[in-house]
Formats: sequence, C-alpha cells, structure tokens
Amino acid sequence: MTITEFHARFTFASNCYVVQSREGSAFIVDPGAEGEQMIRYLRDHSLTPRMILLTHGHFDHVGAVKELKAAFAGLPVYLSQRDEELLEADDKTGALARRFIRDLTPYVFPADGYLREGEDLTMDELTVRVVETPGHTRGSVCLICGSTIFTGDTLFRHDCGRTDLYGGSFPEICDSLKRLRELEGDYTIRPGHGELSSLAEERPWITALLERYT
Repeated sequence: MTITEFHARFTFASNCYVVQSREGSAFIVDPGAEGEQMIRYLRDHSLTPRMILLTHGHFDHVGAVKELKAAFAGLPVYLSQRDEELLEADDKTGALARRFIRDLTPYVFPADGYLREGEDLTMDELTVRVVETPGHTRGSVCLICGSTIFTGDTLFRHDCGRTDLYGGSFPEICDSLKRLRELEGDYTIRPGHGELSSLAEERPWITALLERYT
C-alpha cells in the first residue's frame, strides 16, 4: 500500500489522500479541493481510481469530488448516510459553507453508496474497515486500512474536531475517541487537518480529555 498526501491549500488546509494498491488501483479519501493535482497524479502514475471515501460531509472535505467524478467516469463516492444531508446544502446544512463560498454547486451531489459500521470495502489486496465515530458530524467515520486510520475531523494530533457546528455533539465525540483509544495495537493517524500522529501517541491525550470532561 502506498499513501500519497495532498494539501488543499485554499480550503482550510484539509488533507486529502490517494491510497494505491499493488495492482495499480487507488481510492481517494476526503478530496477537499484543488482536484487537478490529484487527477494529474493519478494519470501520471497510471492509477485507476476505484472509489472516493468521505469521512464526513463538510464542504472542506468534498470540494473536489465532482471534479474527480468528471475526470474518471463511473467513479463512485461513499459516505455515511447520516451525513448525506450535508451534501444537499439547504438552508440548514449549507449554512457553514455559505459563510465562505458563494457558489455551492461543486459541493452538492448525491452519494453513490453508504459507509456503515463494521463494513469492509475491498480493493485488490487492500481492505478498508469502517468505524462510525459521530461527534464532529452525525455521520463522521474513521477508515482503517492496514496500519493506518484515516480519522477525518474526529481525531487530530493532540486535538479533536469541533462540535459546535450543525450535527456536532461533544458527548458523542468523546465516546468516539474512547472507541479509538481502545483499539488494539498501534496505527498511524492520518487526520483531515494537520500533522500525522499515531494512536499510541494519542491515547494519553484522549485519556486526559475524557478524565477532564466526562
């Protein structure tokens, strides 16, 4: 497995990931913006994108989805059904995006399928396990592939996602962090923003947070 990280410089510095199999397939995690760099990378390396996986539906994690789907016919996008409403950008769920973006068109699209707790998605030799981790949004998920967890905005390096936006819940994100802490073994944490970390490094921080607020 090869993981290449991209930074959406102009959309809240979100982290986007292209995960490559040995057979030359790829899946894309949270393509937030500036899809041309991912498209160029996929084509330059003769990779075949098989799916787009979204850890949640906030606009800074989905902005390049339509661009990628236009470049690669039939490319499906998956997220939790509980976050599908965030892709509709109505007066309630689109309020966050409207603070920063005039044209919401790139951020409005239907999901092609849903990510569910305990579900395994396969691509060549790779398996992606879905862990539901609500709190930042109702439908936030983490994606485990090999020794890596793509945590979206649930867990950062010594921090977690905000919970004061639509669908957020601090008690729920605390429960989700506890679930991550209790996973066996160690994993590389690849978050939706900021630096990489590891679950071993984050466990003490999670414990301190839970002891203070729960």
